[in-house]
Amino acid sequence: MRRVALLALLLLALLPGAAAAATPQFTMAEIEAELMCPTCQSRLDLSHSPAADRIRAYVERRRDEGWTKQQVKDALVADFGPSVLAAPPAAGMGLVAWLVPGALVAGGLVVVIALTLVWRRRRAPAVAAERELDPALDERVDEALRAFGDDE
Repeated sequence: MRRVALLALLLLALLPGAAAAATPQFTMAEIEAELMCPTCQSRLDLSHSPAADRIRAYVERRRDEGWTKQQVKDALVADFGPSVLAAPPAAGMGLVAWLVPGALVAGGLVVVIALTLVWRRRRAPAVAAERELDPALDERVDEALRAFGDDE
């Protein structure tokens, strides 16, 4: 009786692991957006070519077998090369494709900030100079304003 109970506990412990292996690890929509059709060079979810249909069928079979998304991608890269991936890998030369746009955006922000600071510094003395009026001119403006106010 103890052996039967022990065997039952062991089977219960293994059941969740077996169920998880049979459960698909990803959705087709997820992986189709991350893969390219090798013939028409568009994303797999946008392609209707026969090659895209064959890749979809392959992915679906592997998904049903319990493969992870990364395992499927690795197998497709082995068959078609890295161009089957919609995004370049974040390693080696693919890393350059990720870093260069970020560096360009950061550099552009630095240039915009620097130009804004230079523009504000050049403009500040001109504004200050406009506020400093000749006392005689200031008195004439005040007289003209008083005379204008008396006319009404």
